[in-house]
Amino acid sequence: MKFRKVLLAVLACSSALASQEPVPTDGPSLEDQLQVLNLPANQAPAAVSTEKLYSVQSRFNPLKNRFEVSASAAQDFTNSSFLSSQQMGAALRYHFNDRWSLGVSGGQVFNAFTETATLLVQREGIVPDLSYAKYRTDLSVAYNTFYGKFRLNLDHVLYLDQYVALGGGVVGLDRGNTGMATLDIGFAFWLGNSGVLRIGFKDHFYRETRQLSSVMTNHWLGHVDIGWMLGGSPVGGVQ
Repeated sequence: MKFRKVLLAVLACSSALASQEPVPTDGPSLEDQLQVLNLPANQAPAAVSTEKLYSVQSRFNPLKNRFEVSASAAQDFTNSSFLSSQQMGAALRYHFNDRWSLGVSGGQVFNAFTETATLLVQREGIVPDLSYAKYRTDLSVAYNTFYGKFRLNLDHVLYLDQYVALGGGVVGLDRGNTGMATLDIGFAFWLGNSGVLRIGFKDHFYRETRQLSSVMTNHWLGHVDIGWMLGGSPVGGVQ
């Protein structure tokens, strides 16, 4: 009898629990939320893949309507093995804008026999058939192909232009003057508000008249120019 009463009480509790309605929940379930975050392989979220970000910075050292005065030193790397030549000169450039400039330059050439030529003269009494330049002057138009920068340290950035220049001029040879074409390729590094350092290679193409021959020749000069910018409203070069 006692067991029967206990059994009836258990059944009554079970019926009461079964008759209760499930408690409603607010919002999507955790499983639904995780499903939303599930993306196909190799595909970024839509908000990231469609968004375009741009970073724009104006030129740190404006060039428009500014003059550049510089002194230069150059070494001839394609001269005869009998002759060593260096050049000292100066240049004046006018920058129409940040891309285009017009420049005039000139230099005095210093020549000397190499050790090979000296030994040939002293031992054999033979003078090499050479032609040498005494001075060069040219007019050229330059174009800055790109503007960039690189970081020197955490606090300083160096700005630069890569340039290409074409022009023509006159070279004074030991046997008279002749016309020449010029090509100059290099980098201009902007230092502070007004300083500039140029490093490049300059080709002089002209006819070289020697005692026994006359040939077209190229003279590639590696040059370093130190200059100063005039005019305009400079902001700076190294920050």
